Amino acid sequence: MRIVIIGGSHAGIAAARHLKQMDDKIEVIIIEKSNVLGYIASSLNLVLEGYIERLEDSHTATASELLSEGINVMLNSRVVKIAAAEKNVSFETSTASCVEKDTISYDYLILAMGSSNFRNAFTEEVKEHITTYKTIAQSRAALSKVQEAKKVAIVGAGLIGFELAESLSGQDKEVFLIDRMDTLLFRYFDQEISQILIERFPENLQIYLNSSVVAAKQTANGELAGIELANGTFLPADIVVYAVNPRPNVDLVADFLKLNPDGTIDTNEFLQTSDPSIYAVGDLVSIPFNHSDSSLYVPLVTNAYRTGIVAATNILSAKKIPFPKMQRTVVSKLFGYFVSSSGINETEAPYYGFDVDSVTRTFHARTFFEVENNFEVTLKLVFDKETRVIMGGQIITSDRGSLEIINTVSTLITSYMTLDQLATMDYFFNPTISFPLHFLNQLAIEGLLKSHVN
Repeated sequence: MRIVIIGGSHAGIAAARHLKQMDDKIEVIIIEKSNVLGYIASSLNLVLEGYIERLEDSHTATASELLSEGINVMLNSRVVKIAAAEKNVSFETSTASCVEKDTISYDYLILAMGSSNFRNAFTEEVKEHITTYKTIAQSRAALSKVQEAKKVAIVGAGLIGFELAESLSGQDKEVFLIDRMDTLLFRYFDQEISQILIERFPENLQIYLNSSVVAAKQTANGELAGIELANGTFLPADIVVYAVNPRPNVDLVADFLKLNPDGTIDTNEFLQTSDPSIYAVGDLVSIPFNHSDSSLYVPLVTNAYRTGIVAATNILSAKKIPFPKMQRTVVSKLFGYFVSSSGINETEAPYYGFDVDSVTRTFHARTFFEVENNFEVTLKLVFDKETRVIMGGQIITSDRGSLEIINTVSTLITSYMTLDQLATMDYFFNPTISFPLHFLNQLAIEGLLKSHVN
């Protein structure tokens, strides 16, 4: 059996490795258009902050590693056509001297082409001056521009935009962060958490909410002078960086596979497309969202890995496994804090028709019997008003070790745990390392008391 994977993305690599782990006799081939496998999209930030020296160093696998595992890899190879009826793929491989064309057949095809930044909302005048950094090629082009710029405008005040803003604000640059929403980090954090973060914002970072870019202004010699917002505000800028969630790369299959209204590839619960021999993974698919009937486009590396493993399993195993609902669990480091969230937040709950309440509490280091470090952990739980089922959670802390709490919260959400159950959950007690009442018990009890009063 031969399984061809288009795209050496995180999802493609996860699928390839799982296929070989399940059956080392099958032939697995990855076709990747660049020369880097599993490129990490936030690598620009890592270079700017000195975590790595080169963009090329930021990857999750190498061709030699995969070859040693029995996975064939074709780098610098671009797929130009998929002949689904004949079950073959045509591609072009670029070398130093020429471009070679070839066609390869498959028994099963896994689509893992990833995503690209989506910019159609801008006028052609604005597009000309926008910089993106999703792929390694885009990151290479953006790095020198960003390093040379003194004034940077970032479109998008989500996690992607904030991570870049933090990297740049520490480099003696004036940074403008622009978003069309009226709240920071919408979908991830509510006011109680974001307000703590706001207090740490440096003076050279300015936020513009309820704003959108409508025009780019040029100097006499055609260089960027700045941008104009919808309300008429002019922001001087040497570069405009687009930092909004990307959109799926579906051009290869748009004419013969069924697509969803959001542009993702339509799949069944087993990640099988409208063609039974073709599966789609990673940034190409929407994911079912917990506590709702909706599927969301959430291009996270964790989702990519899970989709790759599920697709691989369903190709080779007689017992199919559906892709589970996700909580959209994320974590980031921003302005000296570690922030994380999972599930639905209080701000977005009405969009899904949920009537929720919440409870927030700050715990000090002594809660965790920590004596050497002085830190706080602010934890928020969001729950359904009627059933008291836990639907979401958020954390902000200066202690990296406390981030593991969000994984516990994710488990509570998956389990449809109620405040009633959490309040009396069986947690260990030892007088030298814990209190008789666990901090999650305490938070749940506060939620129950609040629910009782209301």
